[in-house]
Amino acid sequence: MTQSEAIKNILQSLEFQEVMKEMKDTQMNMIMYSSDDDHKEREFAYQRIRTINEIMANLESIAMNGEIKDKAWKIL
Repeated sequence: MTQSEAIKNILQSLEFQEVMKEMKDTQMNMIMYSSDDDHKEREFAYQRIRTINEIMANLESIAMNGEIKDKAWKIL
């Protein structure tokens, strides 16, 4: 199994998707239910959401890279 196939399997896992959603939801709740004065708490939560999104984008890129390479070989 290649790295891109392994990452693709992880991304397709319902358990992994649920965990990532829970992580984002937790941070969103921190933002929504923070007091007006908790600027730093909201900023930290926002940074965590951005980090989660960047990790997911990176993993998706790795998974897609394998598909792109496979299609390139089929064309040749």
